[in-house]
Amino acid sequence: MIAPAYEMYLHGGETGSALNELSFESARLWESFAPAVRQVSGMPVGYSNAPTLAVAQSSEQRAGLRALQAALREIGHTAYWIDRERAISRLGLSARVDAVLELTSDHQVDNRRLLTALRTGLRNLGGAVVSHHIGSLEDASRLGGSAPFDAIIWARGCHERGVTRHVKGQALALHPVEGMPAEVVRFGSGYIVPKPDRIIIGATSEATYSHPGVDAAAIEALFRSACNIVPGLRTARRLESWSGLRPGSVDAAPIIGQHSDREFVATAHYRNGILLAPATAQRIADMVEGKPSSPRAESFSPDRPAIATV
Repeated sequence: MIAPAYEMYLHGGETGSALNELSFESARLWESFAPAVRQVSGMPVGYSNAPTLAVAQSSEQRAGLRALQAALREIGHTAYWIDRERAISRLGLSARVDAVLELTSDHQVDNRRLLTALRTGLRNLGGAVVSHHIGSLEDASRLGGSAPFDAIIWARGCHERGVTRHVKGQALALHPVEGMPAEVVRFGSGYIVPKPDRIIIGATSEATYSHPGVDAAAIEALFRSACNIVPGLRTARRLESWSGLRPGSVDAAPIIGQHSDREFVATAHYRNGILLAPATAQRIADMVEGKPSSPRAESFSPDRPAIATV
């Protein structure tokens, strides 16, 4: 998802923090990035700029959303309250919903379609996608053969230098059913994301876990919590469930920057890899081409004190 505003709600932080600024910058870049990928690939990426709906189920959560609205206004972004009764009627929300806030800066893209389109676009531009284990600069040099790479961008997720947290996430997909909201719905740490061919329900966030695979009890809990928000989901057929590990750094900021003369790093985006993709790509491209550093680039440098000492 592309959710800079709701991430502020979940994780807090100063409105003017480097990470919040990067998140909103990247969300804006999606407006041009998604069409550009479609143009070079000839494939849709499932980008939608429809606003996200954040729902509260208690007075405490409503107060949290009110504080989020004020924080967004402070940095020039808008969020609007939607009439509760009308939202329940139009969107099929549960009567348990206490309030609904529309987040105009939070959107979505289909990550599966996006990855397919990116690979296709790369090939269309004359590039190649090669599946090969690369564990070191020497491995990359051998793969390059007699034409060594001008630059190497390390983006191996949980396997990168500086990644200290592997946070497990689980989610499931349902078959679409009639009468469901067309918008992304956020509730607490959960979400309901409608796609043309499925509805995504997520997600857990597990700092500790006994195994990296899918846990049936966790998936069932996700399903029940989503049904508490949109009761119509109870009739939906389950399509699949999955799990993965999110890479995080010691200071919770991504690692984006130059590591050596021709090595660059892009990792530790935690749960915001999709959101931060365009801004990360732009910053890395600028570094590779020797352009001036982006504002506050030191906040994400692989050589910043918090990372350099890991």
